[in-house]
Amino acid sequence: MEGCRVQGDRIMSTGSTLTSVQAWFRDHSRNLENSFKSSKRIKHNVSKGESRENQIFDTLSHLLPTRVSVEMKPVIVDIEDQQSPSFDGAFIDRISWPRIFTIDETPVAMIESVLAAVEVKSSLDKSGLDNIFNKSKRLRSMICNDGNPTKIRPLVTAFAYECPNLNLSFFDFATSFAYAPDYSPSLICILNRGLFGLAEIVAGKSVPLDEPHSGATPILYQPGEDSLLVYLYFLSCWAGIGTTAAQTFRQYSIRLFSSMTGFHFDVDFISAVAMNETARNTARKCFLRKASSDIKDLYKAARGAISLPVT
Repeated sequence: MEGCRVQGDRIMSTGSTLTSVQAWFRDHSRNLENSFKSSKRIKHNVSKGESRENQIFDTLSHLLPTRVSVEMKPVIVDIEDQQSPSFDGAFIDRISWPRIFTIDETPVAMIESVLAAVEVKSSLDKSGLDNIFNKSKRLRSMICNDGNPTKIRPLVTAFAYECPNLNLSFFDFATSFAYAPDYSPSLICILNRGLFGLAEIVAGKSVPLDEPHSGATPILYQPGEDSLLVYLYFLSCWAGIGTTAAQTFRQYSIRLFSSMTGFHFDVDFISAVAMNETARNTARKCFLRKASSDIKDLYKAARGAISLPVT
């Protein structure tokens, strides 16, 4: 995703004419939303969770480039026989890399063949984010490329059907990133709401990043009903390294992408709340139980609450 600019003031107004691509992706989103609602009638929690994982992985397998094999419940191993924590799925490059083993539909994959590991959450909250970050840290701590831990480590992404408080969850995402940026997930999509990602801020514009590192900035995109389309674009950037396919795909909804912006916290704020638990808890209260408020207003309140200048 590096070099892919996303800038502007806001998403297209509801009165704007949708492109066919946007309309089709909103159809996909409605199908996922309806299947999620229908699965609530399932009383067995494991079966309920598996049905939701199946829905999103089935959708992505039909939409992503065929270079990517969408595989569920993978076992990821490295050259030192370490195994990853259990992820709900993974995007695996089967063009260049052999598969090690499969048993009862459980694939065993070399870590070098994994483009990204994937977690699926019914509802995203603090405990869910902690789970995603913990798994990401363990995976990205494994050895990759003949003992060089800095090269081609898999990215980590997550998909959530719901999020009770997007503002609060983004605050938790940003502060969790600050603790261990190199081991962070790169992208989280919340259906019909938004995406948590990483970016480099250049001259006031956000340039999306895929690889997490200490110089990255957590960023919130809020494309609403177009979240799945934007998510697929970012995933296609990962899958299509060395090609311009993702950029061509983006042109099919250029009005959406050219008008999309991202929100981020300033570095002084993140540093203050990451280093001080009291400041973090004080700031977090400003986002608590305020799911419908504008995050910019909550951010101003949080800065004031921990005695930082309010800009």
